[in-house]
This record gives sequence, structure tokens and C-alpha cells, in this order.
Amino acid sequence: ATTEIYTLSLHDDLPIYEFYELEVVGDVRQKGMLMGIELLNNNSIKTRKSINKIVFEEGKKHSIFFRTLGNVVMLVPPLAISNKEINLLIDGTIKTVNGVSKLLK
Repeated sequence: ATTEIYTLSLHDDLPIYEFYELEVVGDVRQKGMLMGIELLNNNSIKTRKSINKIVFEEGKKHSIFFRTLGNVVMLVPPLAISNKEINLLIDGTIKTVNGVSKLLK
């Protein structure tokens, strides 16, 4: 069986538009497979409380360990990753951000 391996240069078309539909997402920045998702409170003002622990705990529920920089959730997948794993990462990230949104209300 052949396993398809995707590399960094092939993922300039990750579905970042899906993140803009989420309530607490203010901005999404992406280069290749690296992505930063800025979380906002009420979609207009930056959250004042640190959400690092909230994001980490919510991500664990979906088997994803996130790196956060302030209110920015970082996606830093390995350089060699299958398309199935990328879909798992994106879906889990969307679920995590939705969970964080509910907790920030």
C-alpha cells in the first residue's frame, strides 16, 4: 500500500475560510501549513484574560496539543503529513475553537 505524504509547499490552499465563520476568530494568518488563528472576545475586542490553558484543555479533548502565543492559536504540523491527518487537524481545530467560544461567553 502506498501512503501519500504531503509537504509544506503543497498546502497553500488549506481551508482557512472555515475559521472566519467561527464566532471568536478575528484573523487567520497562514503560510504553507503554518497557521495562526487570532481569537477575539465578541469578535471586536481582544480578550483580556489569557486563554492559553483554555485552548490547551479544549484541544486535548480532540487529541490536539496546541501552541498558543497570547490569544493566537498556532497550528504547526509536521513537515510530512497525510491528507487524512491534515483533515483531522483542521476538524479538531474548528471543534476546539467552537469549544473555546462557548467557554468565553
